[in-house]
Amino acid sequence: MTPLAQTWLLQSAVIFLILGSVAAIMIGGMLLFRHEQLRKVSALLDRWISTRRFDRPLEKRISLDPWFYRHSRVTGVAILAGAVFILYFFTFELERAQTVAGLVHRFSYPSALAEAMVDALVLIAFLGALSAVLVSVFILFRPSLLRGFETQANQWLSLRKSIKPLEIPRDDLERYVERHARQFGILFMLGGLYVLVLLLAWMGNQG
Repeated sequence: MTPLAQTWLLQSAVIFLILGSVAAIMIGGMLLFRHEQLRKVSALLDRWISTRRFDRPLEKRISLDPWFYRHSRVTGVAILAGAVFILYFFTFELERAQTVAGLVHRFSYPSALAEAMVDALVLIAFLGALSAVLVSVFILFRPSLLRGFETQANQWLSLRKSIKPLEIPRDDLERYVERHARQFGILFMLGGLYVLVLLLAWMGNQG
């Protein structure tokens, strides 16, 4: 990162923290002296946004199996060619020592860790390629043998069940802050003032 970019990022972070400190002081003051006004502002800003509309396209099932079965020979040849290329590359083209040296030089990894990563990558690539060769043979000559496996493997997992807890509004924290508005107001004001004074003092020293 260039020094100019570092300076710009640092200045942006300082400005962001100053604005946050001023906002914390204002919110603390409203909690102390204008609690009802802050409640009205909070009621205007609190809007529940449901994720159901966004995840609806993900709930549609898209089946590619008929396409693969209609073009089984093309699919089998493509998978076999890709698997053979991977086996050839990791057997004859990959320079293990050069790859390890590149990882050590670029990312400052220990040599033992870099060697383990390269060996793991080669092993995973070989296992994946051999599995692809086996699948391509089935697709080319006996694609019907894969139907039973696909029936077991193609299990629909609904996203809505997973994110259902996110669809429940929770306002416990807001109610807790309302019950202790004075204490939180003092805390926000003191914290905002402390951070603001530190930032202004730092900017003064920099100048």
